[in-house]
Amino acid sequence: MTKQKTNILILEDHDSVRLLLGTTFRGENYHVVTKRDGIEGMAWLAAGNIPNMIILDINMPRLNGLDFMRQINKSGLYKDIPVMMLTANEDEDDIFEAFALGIQNYVQKPFNPVALKDKVRKILKQVHVVAVA
Repeated sequence: MTKQKTNILILEDHDSVRLLLGTTFRGENYHVVTKRDGIEGMAWLAAGNIPNMIILDINMPRLNGLDFMRQINKSGLYKDIPVMMLTANEDEDDIFEAFALGIQNYVQKPFNPVALKDKVRKILKQVHVVAVA
């Protein structure tokens, strides 16, 4: 019997960080989709894709992480998807707003990939996603 993979949508504008995140979660029981910004992420969701979790940056071109959160909250379709903010942004107002918009966790860049994966695993277990790695 094959386990269903846990789908993670990653929104990150820096190629090297996006590659590191993809490598960190790819394999095991994760299926990773990476997008460069909130516009690409919204298009992927609008195509009928539903991730088990979203990891996103605050500072991205076109549609930043906070505006992305506002959009998914407005739609109501994605309100139960856990979101983790992964950013170099240290602005306390932005971080407070991110939590007010519904993120489950905030991780400061630079980050430890092993610790990040552990935090993701814990969040997924809290929301009862079965196929966590």
